[in-house]
Amino acid sequence: MYLRSEISKIVNVNEVFEALASGFSKFSDILSQSNVSSGPTLADVLDKLIRMEVVVREVPINDEGNKKKAGYFISDNMFLFYYRYVFRYPSQMNVMDPEAFFDRYISDDFESKYVPKRFEVICRQYLIRQNKEGRLAEPFERIGKYWYELPSEHRNGEFDVVTEDRKGYALYEAKFWKNSVNKDEILNEIKQVSDTGLKPYKIGFFSRSGFGNLDGLDIDAFDLKDIYGE
Repeated sequence: MYLRSEISKIVNVNEVFEALASGFSKFSDILSQSNVSSGPTLADVLDKLIRMEVVVREVPINDEGNKKKAGYFISDNMFLFYYRYVFRYPSQMNVMDPEAFFDRYISDDFESKYVPKRFEVICRQYLIRQNKEGRLAEPFERIGKYWYELPSEHRNGEFDVVTEDRKGYALYEAKFWKNSVNKDEILNEIKQVSDTGLKPYKIGFFSRSGFGNLDGLDIDAFDLKDIYGE
């Protein structure tokens, strides 16, 4: 109730939340999608939401000083769910059966996009816990996204779960798949990582549904039992 009271005082806050919930994270994209009047106005809105701890600002761990690569994300799961699935459909919710509403406006996107991105956050949290408890062979000093650019191919991208320690970078892929991750899929992922130019000294995988036979692969592999200690 307190957050709702304070947030309601911020002009254009719903438009900003909608842009963030739709997946727009770069400042310029949020500005164009939210129709906020100016850059300084948007910066003020984002700053207030960050101080309320419902939005976070992230920069790549390999280019922290580059403001253009900074991203803004809704950190509170309740706010993210609400603005992604509920806020924009009030009239439909008032006239539809709840299960029909869920099937039409939530189900597919929730399974294919929302939860997989939240799974990446859970994987980060697991690594941080392991690091704080001294369970990693090489404790890391930073964790976050890693930005890469491929000018020759006119494309760029980022890895979402990367740690940095005194040995270099360790990369972790989070797979929220219904089926287990097999050896061929892991080898293909490793090749794609190599093609970006990132040379991590260690590669790890998180899998919702476990793994197939990984004999001969020198990787870290974690499933839900590892994360939740079952």
